[in-house]
Amino acid sequence: MAGKVYLCGGGNEKQTYEVDEDFLNGVDKILYIPWAWQNDDFKSCEKWFKDCMALHKKVKVNTLTKIELPEDIEDYDAIYIGGGNTFKLLKRIKETKMDKKLVELYKKDKKIYGGSAGALIFGHDIGTALLCSDKDENLVNLKDTSGLNIIPNYDIQAHFELNQIEEHQQYILKTGRPIIAIPEDSALRITEKELLVVGLSPITVITKGFHKLFKPNTPITT
Repeated sequence: MAGKVYLCGGGNEKQTYEVDEDFLNGVDKILYIPWAWQNDDFKSCEKWFKDCMALHKKVKVNTLTKIELPEDIEDYDAIYIGGGNTFKLLKRIKETKMDKKLVELYKKDKKIYGGSAGALIFGHDIGTALLCSDKDENLVNLKDTSGLNIIPNYDIQAHFELNQIEEHQQYILKTGRPIIAIPEDSALRITEKELLVVGLSPITVITKGFHKLFKPNTPITT
């Protein structure tokens, strides 16, 4: 039985309250991965994350500050991958072989949450990180920008606003890949059976010369 992957648009704890409620259902022990954070200030990341989770329920949080694949990763109910620089995050995920492990855990029964950069790495490629006002710099000189491809041949965008559609369609003309664009207060919940919009705002699927909005609690058809 497969688990669930939540690709969140990267809003604050108030914006993502409903998404986080859904994610935390049945979860008591979380592995928090803050590897994307720009200055590696993992202590401040951990404080933010624990405060955020405390708005919902009491959970045990272990923050992964070492850049390595932990031997006990399968002991957690859920894994939460935080935001920051997408290129830095993907480089670390690949170097530790965390990418293969995350896919393996999803195919079992684990819950995985990616916020902002943590969501983008699940696309076919992280090239969308170079778009719009929230764009990242490839400061780590990452050459292989291919992601985990959890939804085959789709790229993911976070912090999305509707006035960014044209820029994304220009990207699609170059790559040939459609984009699932997620606003800050919503997430895409991926299961073996469906892609479901959770949160407050619609998710936009952008293709060559076309886009379609999917409202909360609506499945996305690709």
